[in-house]
Amino acid sequence: MNPSVPPVRSSWDRIDGWLREHAPASYENLAPPAAPGAVEEAQAEMGLRFPAGLTDSLLCHDGLIGWDNVLPGPPPQSAAQIVRHWRMCVEIDGDEDPSDPGEPGEEPWWHPLWIPWAQSDGNAQVIDMREGPHRGRLGTACHDDTAHFDDGWPSLAAYLAEVADVLDHGGLVDGCAPYLTCDGELWWDLEGETDLNGEPLTPAPAPGRAAALAARASWSLAELLGAPVRPADEDAPVIEAVARDWSVVLPPDYVAVASAYGDVMISGYLYFFGARGLRAYGERQAPTAPSPSVPYPVLPTSGGVLAFGHTIEGDRLFLVPHRDGSWTVSAFRRGWADWHDTGLGFGEWFRGALAGVLATDWLPEWEPGPHPLELDES
Repeated sequence: MNPSVPPVRSSWDRIDGWLREHAPASYENLAPPAAPGAVEEAQAEMGLRFPAGLTDSLLCHDGLIGWDNVLPGPPPQSAAQIVRHWRMCVEIDGDEDPSDPGEPGEEPWWHPLWIPWAQSDGNAQVIDMREGPHRGRLGTACHDDTAHFDDGWPSLAAYLAEVADVLDHGGLVDGCAPYLTCDGELWWDLEGETDLNGEPLTPAPAPGRAAALAARASWSLAELLGAPVRPADEDAPVIEAVARDWSVVLPPDYVAVASAYGDVMISGYLYFFGARGLRAYGERQAPTAPSPSVPYPVLPTSGGVLAFGHTIEGDRLFLVPHRDGSWTVSAFRRGWADWHDTGLGFGEWFRGALAGVLATDWLPEWEPGPHPLELDES
């Protein structure tokens, strides 16, 4: 197993602890551990060995006592239920040759080396035990279509670790967010949902998020963005030349960061201008400002604000100059259709926004860890 992925037992301990504290009704629905003999019997009936992660999972919980939306995917099955669903699929698919690959790139409806560890309404989350580099991955075997693995996880351990992380720190698993029902149950649904069958849904608490954000608040830019992706000694003179052409002195913290990390897409959401995009974007924006969206002229117009980035949602980011020589961050927030002044200098705002410690409800709740960067070389 990848040493960076915690063991299945560790993830179940975290999930159990969260459920005991915040969703006791769902915790009570978790079955006790499977008897070791039951796991051995299931493997013998199916004629294959379970991966260690599945065995460990069953020795934590042998499925559920009653149906529960305890995981964002199908609910986990007991060892006996795994055998029953596997046998049913093998019998239905009995005339098919499992060695036949079918259409190129297409999975079959079923394969006897798939373990249906979780299932709901005939749709199973399976563990692929076929030989090869993807052995142990998770995918979906649908009751009315061919299977697919393109949106699965590399292992059961990775899946349960992601669930535990999101319960602790917030976020999404496979596009679903955790909620609490009025009955004290955990419920996974699309982000932004507010009710379930007319009853209110409450966003699930993320008890570890505050501590994680506090820790990230002290991170350096290298910890937030990784190593610099631009040669600062080459890009800084270009940015300073643009500033001279526009008759301004840009804040040194912006020049330093844009020289090292400019012209990148951050976490697939925030585009940050550097030596390549600064002039081109400013010259495109200048003729359209001031406007109801941006109440200032935009550089290179004399006395204008500096456009330094935008989001994929259409929010636009600016540095506003002041008479004392300082610059502060402001934004046109497209979703609110308003102009938002932060009152913060670039360095304070940029690091705080990336760490997720600012009250920026118009920016995402960033995932833990360094932000992925996509370079723009155009």
